[in-house]
Parts: sequence; structure tokens; C-alpha cells
Amino acid sequence: MGSRWSATTKRVVVVLFALIAVYVVYRAGDIVRPFVWAAIVAYVLLPVVALIERRAGLPRTAAAALVFIALLAAIFGGGRLLIPLAIDQVRELQRSLPSLVTNAENTLAETADQIGLEQLDEVIVSFAGANDLSQTIAGVAVPFIVGLGHFLLGLLLFFIATFFLLRDAPKLVQWFRRMLPPSQRNELVPLLGEVNVLLGRYVRGQLLLIGVMATATFIGLSVLQVPFVLLLAIMTGVLEVIPIVGPITAGAIACLVALGHPAPWGLTQIWYVVVVAIMYTILRHAEDYFVIPLVIGRIVKLHPAVVIFALLTGGALFGLLGVLLAVPVAASARLVLIFVSAKLRDEDPFRQLEEDLAVPHAPAHGAAPPRAVGRRAHP
Repeated sequence: MGSRWSATTKRVVVVLFALIAVYVVYRAGDIVRPFVWAAIVAYVLLPVVALIERRAGLPRTAAAALVFIALLAAIFGGGRLLIPLAIDQVRELQRSLPSLVTNAENTLAETADQIGLEQLDEVIVSFAGANDLSQTIAGVAVPFIVGLGHFLLGLLLFFIATFFLLRDAPKLVQWFRRMLPPSQRNELVPLLGEVNVLLGRYVRGQLLLIGVMATATFIGLSVLQVPFVLLLAIMTGVLEVIPIVGPITAGAIACLVALGHPAPWGLTQIWYVVVVAIMYTILRHAEDYFVIPLVIGRIVKLHPAVVIFALLTGGALFGLLGVLLAVPVAASARLVLIFVSAKLRDEDPFRQLEEDLAVPHAPAHGAAPPRAVGRRAHP
């Protein structure tokens, strides 16, 4: 038997392997993305697998297979219903794009003449270049076909990885526990449990938030007779996962569509855009003051500047996937910092984590004390 490694050697080896893993993931790029998406989907569905396994008494493989089949049915069944509608609206948008741009140009020109902003002419000239977009769309067809093969391969890897993660998640967790040194196991495992509480609540809240905001947007835009309502509603819901920037972007795009569409009810074009902007503003405030406190419970507790920094950093490093994961990763890092800070002060970190993870009630529901949801899993 060889000599035992010192504590310092062990730490150096762990840090070295962690850095190598991060570097490999960063350099792998597109290869890693299907597996990351699979991990996200499996993480959301794991409670369902555990519930079926416990309630129905099925083996783990059978429970995972049932959930996986339901996932396939939801993806392909929903796609069969929604994708044709979305494709029709995309085609209609492509056909209508020149007229939308022309209407928007005329509206901007009339507004500039009415309020005496001659310098707005430069904006109109640059905006007129959007007419070339309809020609650009045709040029995208060949790269799209080339990329379709990569997409299908990634989709296949996603499905395979999702099934095996659903089936083997308990084994992976046990393997990870065995890899931890006994001296660290009693603290790291409970810490990861607290992070799991945060991430689970965040994911469930975001999924519900997407559904609520997409439905509300669909109803509102339908009442206002804005075209391409399905595309705009889906886009608004999906962009909800990008804090601050996403909702503003969705509202701006809807206003641009309204700017190029004939206004109903005898409204002028500008007032029509204003009404659409007001609708998005109302939805945004309803989301901030009612939906988010009730659905998510102000989970992440991050300053807006930190959120923006996390979004920019995640986008620069990993693109869209980095943007989607930026906030939950930053929130998890915040819990780790709370843990480290408490250990440095020789205080109980788990008591502080439980207090931090307590769910605050919405202001409209009174000032009842928060309910702690974190569990102290350490002795």
C-alpha cells in the first residue's frame, strides 16, 4: 500500500480536477449543451419519477420509462398542435414584413412632421433597411438545412441522456456521496440539499410563471387585435426566464409589430402602440407585485445589478444556455457564500441558510411570519 496523501495534496488534486472539468465543459461547447439540457429536464421530472416509484411500487426503470414516454408525448403532441400554427404565423410575418415596415415608416414620418423632429428622418432611413430582411430570410435557408443535422443529433443525445439520468439519478447521488471525504460529508451533503431546495423552487416557479405570462399576453394581445399573437405570447413567456431584459425585449417587439399594423377602433398608430405598451406595463407590474411573490416567493434575493452581471457573464461564456442558467447559478453561489461566511465566523451555517430560504408571503396577504422550508440534514 502506498503512502497516504496529505490533506494539502488532496485539496490540490480536487481543485485541479475541478479546473480541468470546467475547462473541458467550456471548450466542448455544443457537445455539452444537449447533456446540460437533459440534466435540467431530468431535474424537473425527478420528483415525478420518485412519486410513481413510491406510490405505484414500480421499479425505478419502469417509473423512469413512464415519465420519459409522457415527456415524448408532451413534446411531440404539443409540437404537432403548436408548431403548425407557429409556422403559419412565421410565414404570414414573412409575407407581411414589407407592408409592416412601410406602415411603420409612414407612421414615424407623420409623427416627425407633427412634432417637428426633422432629425427623426435619419432614423426612418435606417429603419427602412429592414425591408431587406425579407430577402435575408431566404438566404438563411441553406445554413438552416446544414444545421438541421446537428440539431437532430443533439436532440437524440438529449433524449438518451434524459432517460438515463431519470433512471440512474439515485445511483449518481450515492456515487457522489461516496466520493466525498467522511470529514466533509456531514456538511457538504446538507449544503447541497439547501441548494437543491432553492433550485427546485426556482425551476417550478419559472415554469408556472412562463405559463401564466404567456396566457395573459395571449389574451391581452388578442383583445387588442395585435397580429401574430401566438408567436408574441410564446416569446413573452419564454423571455420571462431572462430577468429584467427579457420582459422589456418582449414588450418592445410587440410594440414594433403594433407600429406596422393598422390600428383598430379608430385609434391613431401612435396611440395604438401606446395602448400595447400600457398593456405590457400593466402585465409587468402585475408580475412584479402579485405573480412573482406568489409563484416564486422572491427566491433568488439578488440585487438587480448582480442579476445583470450574471446574465452578461453567462451569455458571454455559454450563449443562450449561460443566460438561462445565470440567475439560478448566481443564487446557488450566494448560498455557498453564506455557508462559507458563517464557517469563517464559527457560526452555524445551516441555521442561516434555513432563515434565508424561508418563503416570504406576498404583501397583499398580510404580515404573517415566513415559513422555514430548509432542512438541517447534519447531526
